[in-house]
Amino acid sequence: MVRKKLDERVRTLIERGVVNKQRSILVLVGDHGKDQVPNIFQLLTKTSVRARPKVLWCYKKELGFSTHKMKRMKKLKRDKSRGLSKSGSGGGVGAKNDPNVDNFELFLTQTDINWCYYRDTHRVLGSTVGMLILQDFEAITPNLMARTIETVEGGGLVIFLMRSVKSLKQLYTMSMDVHSRYRTESAGDVVPRFNERFILSLGKCANCLVCDDELNVLPISKYALTKLNEDEHSISKGDAGEVVTYKSTEEEELEQLKETLRDTPNVGVIVELAKTMDQARAVLTFLDACSEKTCKSTVALTAGRGRGKSAAIGLCLAGALSFGYSTINVTAPEPENLVAVFDFVIRGLKALKYQEHLDYTITYNSQKTGREQIKCIIGVEVHKSHRQSITYIKPDETDKFAAAELVAIDEAAAIPLPTVRALMGDRLTFMSSTVNGYEGTGRALSLKLIKELRDLKGRSGVINAADAAANAITGPRQKKGEAKVHEERWAAAATAAAEASNRSDGMNAGPLREIELSTPIRYAVNDPVEAWLNKLLCLDCGDAANMKLFGGAPAPSDCELYHVDRDALFSYHKLSESFLQKMMGLYSSAHYKNTPNDLQMLSDAPAHAVFVLLSPSAEQDSNSLPDILAVVQVALEGKISKKAVDAQLSRGHRSAGDLIPWTISQQFGDSNFAQLSGARIVRVAVHPSVQGMGYGSRAIEL
Repeated sequence: MVRKKLDERVRTLIERGVVNKQRSILVLVGDHGKDQVPNIFQLLTKTSVRARPKVLWCYKKELGFSTHKMKRMKKLKRDKSRGLSKSGSGGGVGAKNDPNVDNFELFLTQTDINWCYYRDTHRVLGSTVGMLILQDFEAITPNLMARTIETVEGGGLVIFLMRSVKSLKQLYTMSMDVHSRYRTESAGDVVPRFNERFILSLGKCANCLVCDDELNVLPISKYALTKLNEDEHSISKGDAGEVVTYKSTEEEELEQLKETLRDTPNVGVIVELAKTMDQARAVLTFLDACSEKTCKSTVALTAGRGRGKSAAIGLCLAGALSFGYSTINVTAPEPENLVAVFDFVIRGLKALKYQEHLDYTITYNSQKTGREQIKCIIGVEVHKSHRQSITYIKPDETDKFAAAELVAIDEAAAIPLPTVRALMGDRLTFMSSTVNGYEGTGRALSLKLIKELRDLKGRSGVINAADAAANAITGPRQKKGEAKVHEERWAAAATAAAEASNRSDGMNAGPLREIELSTPIRYAVNDPVEAWLNKLLCLDCGDAANMKLFGGAPAPSDCELYHVDRDALFSYHKLSESFLQKMMGLYSSAHYKNTPNDLQMLSDAPAHAVFVLLSPSAEQDSNSLPDILAVVQVALEGKISKKAVDAQLSRGHRSAGDLIPWTISQQFGDSNFAQLSGARIVRVAVHPSVQGMGYGSRAIEL
């Protein structure tokens, strides 16, 4: 086989990723893309002096080759006996060396590869890999993409393997597996708008190259190519050809902090496990609150995905045990949310020299675990000096929290506000919430909750300060009317209240402490792949800039409802992207469980339509995008033939979509109902600044 020189830009992409601790994306278009994976892995391994990176290989059903070592050996022997051996020793037809086969065989045997079905990707959460391979592009959903790309470390690679196409535009029209769920009898054909937007967005990602299966760079990656040509000569290398990396100032600060705290009992070993300066500060704030042992103290932690929020809480709970807390209760919407928390509780206990079975025992969930469930820890019992426990309790069982000295609430924004208030009580409370992430964004709810807490704590502090100042002034025993003591008391109370409110404006003042984690654990800050993914899946669309209302709040009766052209909305034009981010911002602020899959349904489902409520001046103001006051997503249902209904119901089946017609037909056995047509409101989201003012009702009226 003729050896071919590798395009230097592919090497530069990998080297630049390692130097900057950023992730890179390679899209391989062609049927033989997997044969290039060993070569790319070899490049990645040689680029830095460290252990060989782990590989996560995700696929739908068939790999196209066996991952079982014994099966591969049997196949080689069988081929050798038939004279089809490619090992060079068979002497048969294929006796000449085939470096491709040898290379791939070596890659499979010598590399730590985790093979994972797409349907099992929830099991890889929390793990870290150096290379991710996503095979079977048609089976990928936005949720899977966000979930798996999150596991790749800085300097790592994400490889998409796609089938051969004559033109990249063929990918726009590729039918995805999920489309079968969107098809309904009355709706038209599925238009894969999400695919088109995905391919167009790759061209704007600074760390992405699109190549064919011979690693020739395709012209779609224009933006990345210009950057790579600039960086080609600016990377310094060592004697062995490896890339030289330098420590950032933050890493040096973290090392200094760990050094200063090394001799501090209980705290030093816990902080030693922190990965970023942000996380170390959060752990210290938590442990500081633990050491004070004051009642009614609340620590609120907000962070994006992959910032080490659950790890910080786990380490602090281990620290709380070392401070002597006996009863610690942990809660979250589901036990699966706490896998990382308990993992780091165990790591913290091991760092504190606790031994399993001897000093503590672990309790697992007793339910039968199927494919969807994860076997997870729900309790840790410590019996070293006295009986201590960390136990998971469901959030709605508030009466069981009565004896707790410390309560930790993970994903607080997913739990109803009254429940969280009831859980807080007269005790130390840790709260955490994900600000943006694929499994649900709780930005509005968490901010609403924290704002309420801040106001509540601030108000009580102000009232106490004012009362104390007023009571400190005592008037004379005679001539009380002339002394006007009440006026002096009012003035003193007002001054004290003003001072107290100014003090409570500080971040960690009083019994409420707020922490925000912004530095990612696995990769560098401002990672281009993270920015690309956030923009593609609208994960950080709920920020203040997107949610600002410029036109005020007009009267609901004057507002008009407009139908949104989805072809234009998902065209990846600059203005349509801004409008889409604004619209998804309303979704994420109004509902907690928003997932990227909702975005694909919005773009591709033929029966769905989107309407927006805009102010009356929307059409006159041509210079800027109009303010979106409300969004209504509607699914057009019905018009199912009687024959189809009878056939499905007789077998006990029902097609995807057409929720109301199928439900009514099944419950009442009325096959005529499904022939009617109607519209089901899937979602109504109103801008958080104008909720409760009648805009949602106006949108539904129209």
